Amino acid sequence: MEDGWREAFSRSSSLLRREGFTVSRERTGSRNGSARPPDILATHGARVVQAFVLVDADIDSGDTRRRIAAAVRRGETRVFVRWPLRWRMLSNVDRWGLRGVSVATW
Repeated sequence: MEDGWREAFSRSSSLLRREGFTVSRERTGSRNGSARPPDILATHGARVVQAFVLVDADIDSGDTRRRIAAAVRRGETRVFVRWPLRWRMLSNVDRWGLRGVSVATW
């Protein structure tokens, strides 16, 4: 894991905790040959949020597209990206036709 990703993961987790969520790290690797799961699973009572932490190289990848699309079908999804890339992520979400995905920055 690169240091930039660790910092992004830490900041993203902290933001979710401030909102009252209990945060756990999802396992890496694919499940049954499908796209890798989200990076963070956050729960608050019955509410469950799947979160992705993206660094520069991940934003335009096909793997990211598959991961987000699979998560959106399962429920509430958030994507965390660095502020300078926010416009790019919003553009990608629109291009991918994914609804209900919120974008937060760290």
